Amino acid sequence: MKMLTIFLVALLLIGLAFAQPQQQSQTLDNLQKAYQAEANAARRYELFASKAAEENHEQVAKLFRAVSQSETVHMQNHRQAIEAMGGTPAEIAYEEVEVETTHDNLEEPIEGEKQETESLYPEFVKIAKQEKAAQAEKSFTYAMQAEAQHEKLFKDALKHLGQNKAKDYYVSSVTGSTIAIDPGEQAPKPEHEGEEFRKIE
Repeated sequence: MKMLTIFLVALLLIGLAFAQPQQQSQTLDNLQKAYQAEANAARRYELFASKAAEENHEQVAKLFRAVSQSETVHMQNHRQAIEAMGGTPAEIAYEEVEVETTHDNLEEPIEGEKQETESLYPEFVKIAKQEKAAQAEKSFTYAMQAEAQHEKLFKDALKHLGQNKAKDYYVSSVTGSTIAIDPGEQAPKPEHEGEEFRKIE
């Protein structure tokens, strides 16, 4: 009976030893997926910016560049979180991008940004909390909040396409937060250590 108890305790200890890496591997997997997605999004929006400029939608081109910069910040945050968990960021596999008209290029990502805000990132945040992966949780949260901003900015740009009002866009170097303000107004104030808001030209 004593030997059976020792055996069962040993099995329990082995199970606990492997449980944490197995749990964290889900967050690590989510980080890798998000890292790839943000890298592709950054590239896609740069291509959309070029198309908007070609069609003389300079304000929309600037918006796409701002969102691209935001996605790049998220990509870098995810990369750091992967490394903090002992992982290695996978090589980025860039997807083929279909560049349509500026109207279509604005319309197409709205639903994707909404899904990231309402479904994808909330689930990633939930799992990261469960696994006590603090840096991953923070990285996912920053991205989730910025994607909600992007959805609104794209909707507004699409609604007023051809008559888009002049705006300046600032992107946080820490969170990727994307802020639109009237030209000449003061830049957003940093709220995080080491944060700066970069104006997008």
